Amino acid sequence: MRTFVTRIQHWLLRFNWLGLVAAVAGLWAAMTPSLLPRPTLFEGVIAGLGAAIGYGLGTGISHLIRRAGVPEISRSRKHVAWGVLAAAGPLLAIWALIQGVFWQNDVRSLVQVDPEPVSAAIIFGVIGIITFVVVISISRALRLAARGIGSLFDRVLPTWLARILGAASVALIAFWLFSGVLTKVFVDIVNAVYASSNASTAQGITQPTSALRSGSTQSVIPWQTLGAEGRNFVSRGPSVSQLTQFSGRPAMEPIRIYSGLDSAPTAQERAALAVKELERTGAFNRKVLVVAGTTGTGWLEPQSVDSLEYVWNGDTAIVAQQYSYLPSWISTVVDVQRASDAGTALFSAVHERWSQLPENHRPKLLAYGLSLGSFSMQSGFGSASDLTNRTDGALFVGSPNFSRPFEDLRRNRDQGSPEWKPTYQGGTNVRFGAVADDLNQPSGTWAHPRIVYLQHASDPVVWWTPSILFKEPDWLAEEPGPDRTANMRWFPVVTLLQVTVDQFVGVNVPNGHGHNYGPSIPAVWDAILHNPDWTEADTAKLSALISDYNIE
Repeated sequence: MRTFVTRIQHWLLRFNWLGLVAAVAGLWAAMTPSLLPRPTLFEGVIAGLGAAIGYGLGTGISHLIRRAGVPEISRSRKHVAWGVLAAAGPLLAIWALIQGVFWQNDVRSLVQVDPEPVSAAIIFGVIGIITFVVVISISRALRLAARGIGSLFDRVLPTWLARILGAASVALIAFWLFSGVLTKVFVDIVNAVYASSNASTAQGITQPTSALRSGSTQSVIPWQTLGAEGRNFVSRGPSVSQLTQFSGRPAMEPIRIYSGLDSAPTAQERAALAVKELERTGAFNRKVLVVAGTTGTGWLEPQSVDSLEYVWNGDTAIVAQQYSYLPSWISTVVDVQRASDAGTALFSAVHERWSQLPENHRPKLLAYGLSLGSFSMQSGFGSASDLTNRTDGALFVGSPNFSRPFEDLRRNRDQGSPEWKPTYQGGTNVRFGAVADDLNQPSGTWAHPRIVYLQHASDPVVWWTPSILFKEPDWLAEEPGPDRTANMRWFPVVTLLQVTVDQFVGVNVPNGHGHNYGPSIPAVWDAILHNPDWTEADTAKLSALISDYNIE
């Protein structure tokens, strides 16, 4: 036993003592719960990264202590310190991994996901160790490179300056590689992959025969220019017979207009084409006209758009345009300005034409967007007043934190209202909620036009922002919302890492949690703009219907 402990001590001596202590603390912080349950691989990677972050912080502090001239402790005390670490460190690490399973199961319970066994801690640990070793190895390789370059400068410059230049040189090379060469390679690869997907047509999707759909033979927008998601949108949706059967009344055929990325070179030209389509199809004669923002790939959530058509029995028109074919998380990095330009151009063009109509012969004009589509559509509005002045209502679902005016509305919320469920100006026009019933609060008059923001306390898309790197956000300091665990804590760097990972699993949870809002949508559409023929029973029936959708 003594020999085994001695070997561990010798191995540990290759590391920094304070760094290892901080690594255990970093591991514990990384294992704490966040917004959503994390898959095993992600949990293990986060464990390793948390330990690596802690190790780097600890070694940095240790270096500063030595540079400050603090006397070293005696050799005997060092041996005691290392012995304590050798004995307690692994036990504390194992405890953190096991506790991590219980924390994850707490989150799983809140979002209605089955628990995982305690044995998952073993897998977390294995993946975490591999991740830790890889990160530390890369860090040491970079440090050796910095020392090598510094030694070259040391021949002609003071040692302290040579070391600074060595480190700066490695940092600049790494930055150039990751921000320039490697990023370009990555973007080129994903562009090639998703360009191919955009050009494809899903099985069962055929060119519409109805003149009320873009891409038909009567359309000014050719079928092949719509992109994969555009073709899906105009080819699907409830039919007249389905709408009639649902309502028990004769239905109209819904109008669906879509301008693809290949339909015209610029956002403004694509918007102009969309307006021509609206005119051609008679969309300005419908009761409701919705200008919709798409996600990065050009996708529109079927649960949302279909619900609108059911609520109004087909007397609707929905218009959208594509600005990218990349997934939203990539589009946020490389195409976010294009998303903003597309939403602004489309709504402005539609609103300009709509404004020319007599007031008593206009459709109700609504704005809609989900996720990055919400950001895209909101970009055309400078404030809540702008929304109420230029629309008859709006629905924004799971808005990214950086969306405007969404960000401003939450920041300027009424005093005392929590960020996860804010009240703005007493709820006069703008209301926030996780489900439709939340919109009944506050109890004062909810005037028209009505603007609704749906946001779950567990939706990472809503809460992710770079500022949580070094600052605790209000939503985390407050009492948690109904599906966020009270055990979540803020840690510098680590919390940003956790919420970033959460974004990749935001839709891998049941409806009503994370980034899944579908069943709440029918009631919200009705709350924003009520159809006199629509009943609460219709809402319940439609919510059940769309809950069974297989969302691709």
